[in-house]
Amino acid sequence: MRSIARSTFCLVAVIALTACVGSRSKAPDLQLLTARPAAATAPLAATIGVGPVRIAQFLHRPQIVTHGGGVVLRVNDAQRWGEPLEQGIQRVLMQNIGVLTGAETRNFPWRQNLTPDYAVRLEVVDLDRLDDGTALLDVSWVLEDLKNARVLKTQQEKLQTRVGAGDSALAEAYSDLLAQLAQRISSQLGTP
Repeated sequence: MRSIARSTFCLVAVIALTACVGSRSKAPDLQLLTARPAAATAPLAATIGVGPVRIAQFLHRPQIVTHGGGVVLRVNDAQRWGEPLEQGIQRVLMQNIGVLTGAETRNFPWRQNLTPDYAVRLEVVDLDRLDDGTALLDVSWVLEDLKNARVLKTQQEKLQTRVGAGDSALAEAYSDLLAQLAQRISSQLGTP
């Protein structure tokens, strides 16, 4: 009786171990937001700080999250961000605004002795792939003149662009939306 119990236990253990080893899933694809600006026509002799960037809490995860404009979140374990989303947004906006304006850019937080002339602060309310095949960026942003302690512009934007085909299409569409946002912010500084 003991040998049957031991044999059964060993058989179950081998099957369980085989299932664990055999069920290794493919590593997730890591997506990266990328800068896409056009070059500045006349450089701005100023420094521009970007940040803080705040994102909606439901977007705070390594997986790419969508909801198609609805109330059910879709968390894609196979598609993940290569960096925290708010850091990626900040990095790309800094690159885009820097090229569009020709200005020196700085990451938030900056040291007191390196306070920029202007600051762009954002809150991403939503970043989504809608069911109609478009990507949406719903964002509130503030442009401040830090040297003169005044707000130049406060804006709520809902930007959209088409999502192409392929695994990286959504990250590419989000990058396009950040390029549009950078152009709108830069235009408030007297640049295209």
